[in-house]
Amino acid sequence: MTESREANPLHAIFNAGSVAFVGASNKPTTMGTIQMLNTLRGNFPGRVIPVHPRLERVLGEKAYPNLRALPEPVDLAVLVVPTDAVLPVVEDAIARGIRNLVITSAGFREGGEDGQKREALLREVTRRNGIRFVGPNCIGVLNTKSGLNTTFFPYLHAPGPLGLASQSGTYVTQVLDLLARWGIGLSKAISVGNSVSIDLADCLDYFADDPDTRAVALYIEGIADGRRFLAAARRCTARKPVVALYVGGTEGGSRSGRSHTGALGGPDEIYDGLFAQAGIQRVKTVADLYTFGWALATQAVPNGNRMVILTHSGGPATSMADAVYRHGMTLPRFPSALEAQIRSMLPATASAANPIDLTFSLDIKLLQEKLPPLLLGQDFVDGLLMHGLQGSTFFTDVSRIAGDLFSLPLDQMSEFARLAVEPLCRMPQEFQKPIVMSCFYDRRDNVVRTLQDAHIPVFDTPERAVAAMGALVRYGEFRRRLASREGPDARTPV
Repeated sequence: MTESREANPLHAIFNAGSVAFVGASNKPTTMGTIQMLNTLRGNFPGRVIPVHPRLERVLGEKAYPNLRALPEPVDLAVLVVPTDAVLPVVEDAIARGIRNLVITSAGFREGGEDGQKREALLREVTRRNGIRFVGPNCIGVLNTKSGLNTTFFPYLHAPGPLGLASQSGTYVTQVLDLLARWGIGLSKAISVGNSVSIDLADCLDYFADDPDTRAVALYIEGIADGRRFLAAARRCTARKPVVALYVGGTEGGSRSGRSHTGALGGPDEIYDGLFAQAGIQRVKTVADLYTFGWALATQAVPNGNRMVILTHSGGPATSMADAVYRHGMTLPRFPSALEAQIRSMLPATASAANPIDLTFSLDIKLLQEKLPPLLLGQDFVDGLLMHGLQGSTFFTDVSRIAGDLFSLPLDQMSEFARLAVEPLCRMPQEFQKPIVMSCFYDRRDNVVRTLQDAHIPVFDTPERAVAAMGALVRYGEFRRRLASREGPDARTPV
């Protein structure tokens, strides 16, 4: 697949300037209403037009009885109607010159023989009339840059460079609050549903050229056209990393997938081979799908597998060190001169070897400003793993337990910690080397929040941080193999 970004149907859908919602009402308990609300109040700059057979206004906007009654065609129509009404509404769209749809409605091939016949007719009618659509049986699409959100859940946090395509609507929508708490932002997301017109191959082909997307995450229950998927995936992974969670390899996963979207799963071995040919990293859990994807979307690709660990406590240092080798990375020993230089900067109880353990030193600048650039500047260091940077939450907890024994200048101490971490936020770009962290505090802590907002991954356990770094190392190895086969141009991602 080599069609241009503009020729891909997702270009018109993601960049729609006007959207009609067929099925929205003034009832806040209906799916269509919430889907329209998320676009209407989601900073979408275009026109949002409700279609309702009886109401004159929906959510304050002028409503039209059907798509044929619109004063002009819209760029995208979203259908949230009963199954039997889908084809008549599609005919209305065709008559009004509307060429792009999102069909949320279910009741097609996932529902048995009658649904299969209904889906076959939908495919035939839309193909004959040049209609491209997402779905049916899907939750919609999300463009965080434009504010287009045809899904059932609001997107309330900052956009990011991770693209997402999923055969489950839940993994596009219900996860959004979790992703916000992890500091993970999406560029665009799509729930493909039954993939009658637009499938995962179309998504990969689009994301390969999308300037807002630096890495792609896929949730897969089954792939119908392996050759088409492989061609699109190879083109995408040559430009940016792709991770995938495949869940159709067991009897339980395959059976559930068939009833969910009608997807046809296959043995794990076949999908492992497909992913290996495509350069896609397969993950084992939903959490890994997002955390690996986020690290790949935000950090520089390392030149090798040589890591340095920097922490303020021995337990996380040892957990990280163990995980580093389990994920195919190494901890190089420091040259004696460098180790002596590091030792001169540390308290007497600290370890100057790799891992570097500051033993809970309260010298914030040592951990955040002084040691990181020294380590990242070494030619034998490919990436930096850190644990334990923290600010306002720790100071607040100490103040609460102290009560009236003493008072702390919480605002000043928290701000000092935040300012001290700002130089660290610039170091991945400055050194072109990845930094991945863990911390047992979350975004309620101002230091964690500052790091995450600067697109430095901060995860909740040391092992999760190391695993994400491992994904970066594997993609670097893939890029170097690709470059050795195809020449120097293959080294430059788009």
